[in-house]
Amino acid sequence: MQKLIVVVSFLLGLISAFPTKASNIEVTNAYVRESIPGNNITSAYMTITNTSARVVKLLGAQSPISDRIEIHNHIMDDGMMKMRQMESIDIDKNQTVHLQPMGLHLMLFDIKNQLKSGDFVSITLTFKDSSSQTLNIPIKKMLKRQQHHHH
Repeated sequence: MQKLIVVVSFLLGLISAFPTKASNIEVTNAYVRESIPGNNITSAYMTITNTSARVVKLLGAQSPISDRIEIHNHIMDDGMMKMRQMESIDIDKNQTVHLQPMGLHLMLFDIKNQLKSGDFVSITLTFKDSSSQTLNIPIKKMLKRQQHHHH
């Protein structure tokens, strides 16, 4: 059974490698950060393009791996970088929004399993017009910061 799940995830992952488009929304460059052993929080990033002639509002996301996904943004507050939860993201007509590290992103809380690079996660984005878009997103390793050596 485990092998079947891996094969199905792999095949769905191949499909997700191509831009996903539904209801004038195109999602590209999506990935979820690999989780740290012992930690049950991670984040998801992507580029969302609204090709319609109206504003689209992203309200949130759901996934079988997390019962709580929130939209977050990093902001500078009193000289300190802080993360704040947001109710939604407005994507203007014919505009692109980037969900990226140190900016807008999705936070996945209480993840049910450790997420490993090379696997895939299903996330469904929900929009104000009651539309939704399900993505099969690859999990990628966190990039390590370069070590600075002091002499």
